[in-house]
Amino acid sequence: MMFRRIILSIGVVATAVFAYMAMQPEPITIVDDGVTTVHESRGDSVLEVLDETGIVIDEADMVTPALSADVPTDRVIHIERARTVSLQIGYGQVETIETRERTVKDVLLRYGVSVREGDDVYPGVRAPVTSGMTIRYQPVVALDVIVGDEAKTLYTMAQTVEQALREANVTVSDQDTVVPALTTPVRDGMTISVNVSRDVVQYESRLIPFEIVMEEDDTLEFGETEVVQVGIPGLERTRYALTVENGTITNRTETSVETLQSVRPQIIKRGTKVVAEPEIEPATNQETTATTEPSSPFRDEAEIKIEETPRAEDALDFTSAKQLLVEATAYTNNAEDTVTFDDRVLTRSGYDVTDTILYEGMRIIAVDPAIIPLGTRVYVEGFGMAIALDTGSAIKGHKIDLMMDTKEEAVTFGRQPLTIWVIPKQEEKEGNDDA
Repeated sequence: MMFRRIILSIGVVATAVFAYMAMQPEPITIVDDGVTTVHESRGDSVLEVLDETGIVIDEADMVTPALSADVPTDRVIHIERARTVSLQIGYGQVETIETRERTVKDVLLRYGVSVREGDDVYPGVRAPVTSGMTIRYQPVVALDVIVGDEAKTLYTMAQTVEQALREANVTVSDQDTVVPALTTPVRDGMTISVNVSRDVVQYESRLIPFEIVMEEDDTLEFGETEVVQVGIPGLERTRYALTVENGTITNRTETSVETLQSVRPQIIKRGTKVVAEPEIEPATNQETTATTEPSSPFRDEAEIKIEETPRAEDALDFTSAKQLLVEATAYTNNAEDTVTFDDRVLTRSGYDVTDTILYEGMRIIAVDPAIIPLGTRVYVEGFGMAIALDTGSAIKGHKIDLMMDTKEEAVTFGRQPLTIWVIPKQEEKEGNDDA
């Protein structure tokens, strides 16, 4: 009898111990959008674990295993967060979408868009997707536009013939004959003709690269550089004679080449003066350092971060310069025309323009980053080399804003069409070719 009681007591104690151990929290790994954390949980299902750990799941988020499933044997739960982004494809409406894609390229592929060379994508196709971002994609097509006896190539994101002609500043009256019709959707390589004759003259302009000359200067500190002469690319205009039949170019012959602008080299002084380095006391744990590199002229307060600090000695690919016809306006570095921070006037990329309208000798312009990425060098008809370092709420599409010294200059400039050439960096093109 005594033995039976002992056995029963042991059984009760064992059951209690087992029940107690079963109630103890066990470690479980949660990978939340790539971030791994380990929690202690008593939950038996995925939903119980997430409730217990205080992790909130939205409807568009994906949880593996499913919320209703039991805790997996490996005790690992994966969460892929959906991100809310604004998406605009072509000239369509801006849509707000929920996506779990990681990069801009993946988002566009999910919507059936394969990005081609020359298409405008903002931000870049490799940019990670973050909540609240805006993705804009506009395909660029090349059209031959023939008006009267002259023809030109237009690189455009227009959707119809009418939009393309409007972008090319071609006014069509009721008496004009347009082939194809104004409502026809554009396609790459299309020829649009307005009152065309058989013999047509076409002019094409191209940039001739300038040379970068580095000169040593013992008055500048070692490694310091200074642009003493901004390079100006040469500009050549080639004349072609075209034969057009039924709105199609059947023959194209070069007839002459004219030099419109002579090449001027870019001269950069590089310092050779060696300066003794001052002794620097070790930093304490309480000290913090700025996130911006010391050599960067861009402030951390930038509204739009520039991907890479442009340098005067960057190799530019003039052969791939894209010619665009833009609507140009002007503004100043006055506080009322742009943003300020600590009584300093900044471009939206964070460059201080309180006392200048230039960057390394180049005039600063505001652009739509979906068309011209920030930091890009641009040759502007009548102004020479400029650099895209600013944006503006009214600068959308094929528009630019030129920074001027005074309000009077800006008002006098007004609003006018200009031809510009967008010049990519050499390594950017090589990187795209490799891809």
